[in-house]
Amino acid sequence: MGKNNRHKKNIKSEKSKVKLKQAKSKLLPKGQNITDTTFKVKKIVIREQLKEHDQSEILSRRKLNVKDLLTRFHHHNSSFRQEAIKELDDILKNHPSEILNSNLSTILQGLGALVLDREQDIRRDTLKTLSLILGSIKPEHLAPFSGTLISYLCCAMTHITPAIKEDSLNFLDIIVEKSCHLIAKNSQKILSLFLDFISKNQTQSNRQLSTTLSSKLTTVKWRNKVFDRLSSIFSTIINDIRLRYYSQEDSMEEKKINIQEKTFYLPLYNNNTKLFHINFDNNCNDLISKKYNSEFYEFIKYIDVLMPLIFESWVEVRPQETSGENSSLISNDTKDFLTSITSIIQLIIQFIDIVKPKIDDTNIALDFCNKYKNNISKYFMNSFPYSFKAVQIVADKKTTVSKRQNDFESAVINTCNRNCLEQNLALSSIYMWIVSYSQTNRLNEVSKQNCQKIVQFVNDSLNYWNNDPSIVSQLLKLVRLILINCSKILYKSGVNLESTVRALIATSLKDSTLQVNIKLFKIFCDILLDQQNEINHDKNFIQFIKSLPDMLLKESIHDDIIKMINQVVLKYRQWVRVGLENNHSSILDNAKKIQIIGADNEKDSRLMICNLFYFMDGQLYY
Repeated sequence: MGKNNRHKKNIKSEKSKVKLKQAKSKLLPKGQNITDTTFKVKKIVIREQLKEHDQSEILSRRKLNVKDLLTRFHHHNSSFRQEAIKELDDILKNHPSEILNSNLSTILQGLGALVLDREQDIRRDTLKTLSLILGSIKPEHLAPFSGTLISYLCCAMTHITPAIKEDSLNFLDIIVEKSCHLIAKNSQKILSLFLDFISKNQTQSNRQLSTTLSSKLTTVKWRNKVFDRLSSIFSTIINDIRLRYYSQEDSMEEKKINIQEKTFYLPLYNNNTKLFHINFDNNCNDLISKKYNSEFYEFIKYIDVLMPLIFESWVEVRPQETSGENSSLISNDTKDFLTSITSIIQLIIQFIDIVKPKIDDTNIALDFCNKYKNNISKYFMNSFPYSFKAVQIVADKKTTVSKRQNDFESAVINTCNRNCLEQNLALSSIYMWIVSYSQTNRLNEVSKQNCQKIVQFVNDSLNYWNNDPSIVSQLLKLVRLILINCSKILYKSGVNLESTVRALIATSLKDSTLQVNIKLFKIFCDILLDQQNEINHDKNFIQFIKSLPDMLLKESIHDDIIKMINQVVLKYRQWVRVGLENNHSSILDNAKKIQIIGADNEKDSRLMICNLFYFMDGQLYY
């Protein structure tokens, strides 16, 4: 083994290095070579949990007050933030009034910031707490802080993170449910953001549909969620408009005070503590009406941008136009989407009906019909009525489908047609409302075919009566549209309504609820009052009117039916003369004991029954 010279090389290299001279240490002067024993002192910081709180202060289960919990909302650790929300929620459940009276502003600021948190669980818990707060506070107390909530809502709706943008719809749901007045007052800020959810802005009045928000949701489901919230906002706006106009008409007299030069004080309240409205300017009513009109015109502009997006969205999901029997079958997602968009269009119609008398310089109803009648007919009515594709039967290529399976499939399709009853009724009401504003005496061939489809659908719905209150309400509104608003143009266009009248009479004679019967009889009464209505000459309708005196012999009768019979006697006496003469004495005897429902003055209603025979015997009862 050879000798290792590495050690010698290392020594040689160390010697060749440049040596730095060491400074010579100086000795301390005499008397100063003493060790310094001084030391610094720092204060001991006590953790916040160990601080003593006032006995009357409300604390969480971890002995933290509201101020401490709000501070933890900004903690870098997500677990601390989520725990602080849960503890605040527990405090609010037990002491809502004590906490909210003094800390409402800071609590809303803190929770609003957490709505934009990057953690989904924190956003979910925050929305639960916000729902609890908004449900336990009065609108007048929340009004000063409405700007805070709306600002955070707008931030969430325009957030760059798709998950936060999606959860903003849940935030909106809470505000609509608990504090809908905030949405109505800030509708112009919120509505414009909804268009950005489903479309891209090309020009000021033209938009293009965009794709889905994230990969977790399909385009149809995402747009359905957006349109569903848009429907709830429209409903809130319309309710606010309705209250704005009709609450003043139904309220008691209001005292107005004009401010003059010698006015030194204002008696705001009288002995009954009723609020007086002060008129500071003679033209204040004109200014308010101009403000409302400007809001209406802005809403109309928004409708003009929204309607094309609705049509384009429906084109992507509607059933394909084929000649087969299944051309009107739609999936569950398409059914929900159809519900949302028909609800929006119906709410737009309600808005037009409310503001139409207030805006005199333009006919917004006629403009709406002229703009969108062709598109509604083209995109919605070709496959009407729609059916829900609940069951799909797939046959094997090698085997033949038995006759029993074919019968079952046809039965499923017929049953599924009933499952889309609400959506079909909504579409029918929309189209018949548009027909009622037709300026021509006759319908064109396409409109006539659509109306015939709707009339046949109404007849089937009346024959297979559904006692669901929402369905009944929609169906009766549609029947009123057809038989009263559209009857003249339908008769001139050759659309037969005889079967509809017959089905309506048969429905009114069924053992249905009293409230439904009253609504049906009010439709008959309105038909009678309209002397130009062609239904007054229908033989089925005349025969039904002749049978009305028999209702005076029953154990109970509604006051509206008595009034209707009285109107018949005044205008169409020859129709009921025979029935009244044959049962003269029986009706008078039964008038003393018959139960009258819904009468403000039961005595006047009984006298009205007795005075039906004035044209026969000349006797007047008092």
